[in-house]
Amino acid sequence: MQGKARAAPFAGGNVEEYEKRLLGAYVEGAEIGRGMTEAVFDRAAHGIVFGAIRDMRASGGDADLLRLVSELRRRGRLDAAGGYAAVASLTDSVPSAANTAFYEGEVMAAHRGRSALRAASEAKEALECGEPPEDVVARLSAKLAAVAPGGEDADAGMLFSDLLGRQFPPDDWLVEGLLSTGLSVLTGASKIGKSWTALQLVTALDQGGFFLGSLRARRTDVLYCALEDTPRRIQARVRKQGAASFNGSRLETRKRSPAALRAFLTANPQFGVVVIDTLQKMLGLADVNDYAQSVEGMGVLKNIADDLNIAIVVIHHNRKGGDADGDHMESALGSTGINSTADTTLTMRRRRGTSEATLSVTGRDVEDSSYTMSWDKDVCSWTLTEKSALRPDLPEAQRQIAELLESEARVWTTAEIAGAIGIRNYEVSRQVAELARKGVAEKAGYGQWKAGPTADGGKP
Repeated sequence: MQGKARAAPFAGGNVEEYEKRLLGAYVEGAEIGRGMTEAVFDRAAHGIVFGAIRDMRASGGDADLLRLVSELRRRGRLDAAGGYAAVASLTDSVPSAANTAFYEGEVMAAHRGRSALRAASEAKEALECGEPPEDVVARLSAKLAAVAPGGEDADAGMLFSDLLGRQFPPDDWLVEGLLSTGLSVLTGASKIGKSWTALQLVTALDQGGFFLGSLRARRTDVLYCALEDTPRRIQARVRKQGAASFNGSRLETRKRSPAALRAFLTANPQFGVVVIDTLQKMLGLADVNDYAQSVEGMGVLKNIADDLNIAIVVIHHNRKGGDADGDHMESALGSTGINSTADTTLTMRRRRGTSEATLSVTGRDVEDSSYTMSWDKDVCSWTLTEKSALRPDLPEAQRQIAELLESEARVWTTAEIAGAIGIRNYEVSRQVAELARKGVAEKAGYGQWKAGPTADGGKP
C-alpha cells in the first residue's frame, strides 16, 4: 500500500483495519449498507476501491477480486488504490456477512468523529475572522446534527431491545480455540519452557502456520518484548527452532512504559499480538502480592488490548509449590488480581526431568481445556499430543490414583491401589476420599473404588 497508514484508534480497533475488513466483505459479496459513500472512508485509497465496488454493483455486475482489479485498472485508479497487492490483501481477513454491519457501524462512527472535529475547527476559524457568533453557532449546529447518530443518548446506556440487535466484533481467534483478542497471561514455574513456547507462538503467528504443531494461527505481525533476554540469545533460540525467515514481527529487549507501548501500537496497527516476557519486568510492581497494584497494572494492559482490538500475552511465574496445588488458577505468583483481570489464563506444568507438560486454559471466551504437550529437545519446541476438557487439577498422589482407576474399567481395592502406587493403605483411603469429593473417583463398596463421573474430563 502506498504511503504510511494512519491509525486512528476508536471503539474496539483502528480505522484502517476496520475499513480493510469491510471492503473485504464487500468484495466477497456482502450487501452495502445504507449511507455508505466514498467520503465515509478515512483512507483515500479505500474510498476509491469502495466507489468502484458500488458502481459495479449498481450496473448489475459482480465485484469479485479479479473484476475489481480490472475495473480499477480500466479507470486508471489502480495505483491510487494502492496497487494490486494492496487490493488483493483486502481479502486476507474477511468477516462473516453477519458481522459486516458491525464494521460498517464502526467506520461510520469514525467518519462522524472526523466530521465533528472538522466542523469545530471551521467554526473556530470563522470566529477568529470576525463572523457573528450566532451565525457560526447555527452553522456548526447544522453540521453536527447532520453527522450525529440518530436518537442515541451516550449517557443513558442502551435498551436491552437495542442490545439484541447490535453487532459486535466476531470472535477474533489468533490461535484457534486458544488465543483471542484481549489480555492473556501465560504462567508456569521457572525454567520449564515458557519463553520457548512464546517464541513458537511468535513464529506461528508471523508465518500464519500452526502453533504447537496443530492449532491454526492467523497471520499477523507480533511485537515480542523479551525483557529478560538479549538479541543474541533470541537469535540463537529462533534458529534452534528452525525459523528461516520472518515477515513484519519485531523484537524489543528494552523496557518501554505502557503509555509508550500504546503509542507505538496505535501508530503501527499491523501488530495484532504483543507478547511480554515477563509481566514483572514490564510493570515493575512494587509488591506483586498487592491486589490493588496487580489489578491496576494488569488493567492498563487490558485497556490497551481492548481499545486497539489486539491480543496481549504476558508471561508470569508460578509461585514455589504452585505446580503441586489444585486449581491452576491459584498457582500464579502474587495476587489473585493478576488472573482475575486477564481474559484468559494459560498455565504450563511440567515435571522436572520429563519431556511432557500440560497446558491448562481457562478464560471468559474460551472453552476450559487441558492440552498435553511433548518436548522435542532437538528443536526446543512443544508439540500438542492430546486435548481434553479441563478436569480438576490434582496433587501428585491423587493424579497417580486417578490414572490407575481410569486405566481399567473395573473396581480396585485399597490394597491394590496402594501396591500399584507405592503408598500405604491409610494414605490411599485419605487421597481417594478427596478424589470422590471431586467426582474423579467413586466408592464401589467397602474398600473398593472405581473411576468417577468426571474422570473422563467432565466438570463436577
